[in-house]
Amino acid sequence: MQMNELIASFPQQLEEALQIAERVKIRPATQPLQNVVVMGLGGSGIGANFAASFVQDELKLPYLVLKGYDTPAYVGANSLVICSSYSGNTEETLQGLETAFARGAKIVCIASGGKLLEFAAKNDLDFIKLPNYGAPPRACLGYSLVQQLAVLQQLGLISEKPIADIRASIALLQTEQSKMQLKADKIARTFVGKFPILYATDRMEAVLVRLRQQLNENAKILCSHHVVPEMNHNELVGWREQPIPFIVLIFRSSFDNARNQLRIDINKDIISNFTNTIVEIHCKGDTLIEQMLYAVHLGDWISWEVAQLRQVDAVEVKVIDMLKSQLANFSPAGDNKQD
Repeated sequence: MQMNELIASFPQQLEEALQIAERVKIRPATQPLQNVVVMGLGGSGIGANFAASFVQDELKLPYLVLKGYDTPAYVGANSLVICSSYSGNTEETLQGLETAFARGAKIVCIASGGKLLEFAAKNDLDFIKLPNYGAPPRACLGYSLVQQLAVLQQLGLISEKPIADIRASIALLQTEQSKMQLKADKIARTFVGKFPILYATDRMEAVLVRLRQQLNENAKILCSHHVVPEMNHNELVGWREQPIPFIVLIFRSSFDNARNQLRIDINKDIISNFTNTIVEIHCKGDTLIEQMLYAVHLGDWISWEVAQLRQVDAVEVKVIDMLKSQLANFSPAGDNKQD
């Protein structure tokens, strides 16, 4: 499938992911849980960034997303470790899995196959098998995100509300999709000849990470992001006369803290002295989850439209394939194919 077809199918993917979640049966932890750790990188790991934001108001345990090889010392028998790798062969996640298993953690694996599910089956671990239609991991966000929420809900760590909000988001995305495509085309045209910088509040950072990654992989361009209020303590000072033109995208939510809303207004006034291209995106939806998924879908369409303007293949990631091929010559985790 072409990337635009995969993007268009996101609402249907969320619906299918919810159906998978209804069939999930996770065994209770044998030890009291003290923390939640999600291991996942790239398109397989971004779902955890969203889950962290979605459950922030009700999850009573610390929640950490790992994006590398090393596992913190506190991960052990009182930890819930969710290993997310769409291919099931991400070497960083596999290494973390082995460490967590050796320490007696409660483990749940989420993948479409590969070594991750082989390890889970061999060692009698809970796992959720995702469908594999040959799509790149970044086009399968809905599958991994929903299953991570389902795991937390099944273990009694969160209520059913996040899942219900996901369900409500589907209708919103279906209703708004054609409007999003038109908006994305208009926004993408402002990218021409400019370096994109993305801003939102800290609670919305997963949206920025997602769009940055989509612009990297789909449109083959670099991108920068930062969050309010942290950027008011450093990056704002960097807005001076610049040698290259910028486009600034600001994602705004009605759930932003009132002080952060004021900060964004002030930031916009300051930044407007140094760039003529500032685009504000007001996220639609009745809940934070709906608004963030609206932003995800719009951002995905923006990345597609920028790719079209640049006349690049939005699916191709040859440089990542080359990197992994070279790593395979020096690593025992050699047949790693994708995140």
